Amino acid sequence: MLIKINTKKIIHAMVVISFVLLASCSTSFAYNNLPWLSSFWVDDYIDLNSSQAKQLKIIIKQTRNWHRQVELPKYKQDLIKLQKTFNSEFNISDLTQQVTVAKLHWSNLLVQVKAPLIELAKTLSTKQQQELVTNIQANLADELKQYQEQTTQQLSEERLKEQLSYYKDWLGKLTKQQTQLITVANEQHINTFVLWQRYKQNRLNALQQAFNYELRNVEQQMSIIITDREYFISEELAAKNQANLMAHVNLLVSLNSTLSDKQRRHVNKHFAELIETVDDLIAD
Repeated sequence: MLIKINTKKIIHAMVVISFVLLASCSTSFAYNNLPWLSSFWVDDYIDLNSSQAKQLKIIIKQTRNWHRQVELPKYKQDLIKLQKTFNSEFNISDLTQQVTVAKLHWSNLLVQVKAPLIELAKTLSTKQQQELVTNIQANLADELKQYQEQTTQQLSEERLKEQLSYYKDWLGKLTKQQTQLITVANEQHINTFVLWQRYKQNRLNALQQAFNYELRNVEQQMSIIITDREYFISEELAAKNQANLMAHVNLLVSLNSTLSDKQRRHVNKHFAELIETVDDLIAD
């Protein structure tokens, strides 16, 4: 759970689509220990031999160093820009623009790791390939089972609970009006779990097929799987993702108009903490 929470914090720093971002000293710990954490995660899916494990550690270390030098300064500039926007004119256009920025950051990371990951994938034995596919498939099945154990009402209530906690962390005590805005937005949220599961399954199927291709064709197929997420996203999922995004952005704009001076100081404090964290990561 600790790993998942820290990862979520880093992702929020990358996305930068709202003033509701998370930061803490533990982020630095997670970032600097990424090789160990990543290796721990990979071990859940596949047993690498000593040579492959060494290769993976090199990939992670080189990627982290590149990310620290090249990408983190960009995140800092994005945060500074967003904070200025928050303190001036907070509008839908500016927020949606951050989504494009976030996608570019994520795309840059995938492009950076693509080639070395493909080279590592080429070294996997048939047994390792099957192990990887089987374990990912089992994980998808487990996610689906947990999802199906909850009713639609339970899912909505759990999401609302998380949303309220999320905004309280950033704004402090919420007013009745703010709670109502968040509640209404939660009711308008479109559940896309099943569609995302199909996306994951399609991508996994493509991976399994890639393992069956001739070696000379593996690189092309793996490249699509790693960097071209849109290739596997259905039109229905894309449309619902966009609708959810706009609902979220509209909520942020609505909330912004209700903030007290105390809440604004609270938000700016979090911005300062997150920027300081990014500075620490760059300098470390």
